[in-house]
Amino acid sequence: MTVDPHVLARARARVLGGPSVPASDPVPPGTVAAADGARVWVLPVWPDGATPALLEEYDTAPMPLDRAGQARRVLAAALRCCWTRLDDAPWPGSPSTVADVLEVYAGMTRGDTDLARRWATGELRRLSETGWLLLDEASGAVRPGPRVALWPEGSLASLRDLLRRLPEPPARPGAGEGPGE
Repeated sequence: MTVDPHVLARARARVLGGPSVPASDPVPPGTVAAADGARVWVLPVWPDGATPALLEEYDTAPMPLDRAGQARRVLAAALRCCWTRLDDAPWPGSPSTVADVLEVYAGMTRGDTDLARRWATGELRRLSETGWLLLDEASGAVRPGPRVALWPEGSLASLRDLLRRLPEPPARPGAGEGPGE
C-alpha cells in the first residue's frame, strides 16, 4: 500500500506539530520548510482552498484551540510586537518580550487586566505548542512561529491593516524602529 506523501506529512504534523530539524536535512515530500538560520521547521502543505471549516470537518484543524477568538487576539498582539516592519514578511519576525505582548493584549480588552493577562499567558503557551509562536518562557521572549511563514503574501494586506489599528507596544529604551515604521 502506498501512502500519499502529502497525507502522511499532514498526519505527522497532527501528531508531532512542526518539528525543527537542521537546515542540512532534506525536506520530506508533502511538506514545506520554514527556514530560520541553522534550523528549519517542517510543516505540512494544506490543499488549496482548505478552509478552517473544511479541515475541522475532517478532524484536521490546523489550529486546535479551546478559545479560538481569544487565541486570535493574543496572536494579533504578539504579531503587533514582533512584526516590526509591516512592509516585510512576518516570518521570521523580531523577538519581543512577553510583557510587551501582554501589555498590547490588555490594551485590546475590557475589564480586569490582570485576569486578561493570565488568560493571554495560557494562550501564548497554546500558540507556541501549535507552531504559531515561538515562546521562550525562561527569557520572557516571544516571536512569530514557523506556521506564520506559510501565510501567502496575498492574505497579508488585511492583517497589516488590522495590526496598524492595534495598540502600540510600550516604548523600550534603546529600541529601534517601531511597528509599522
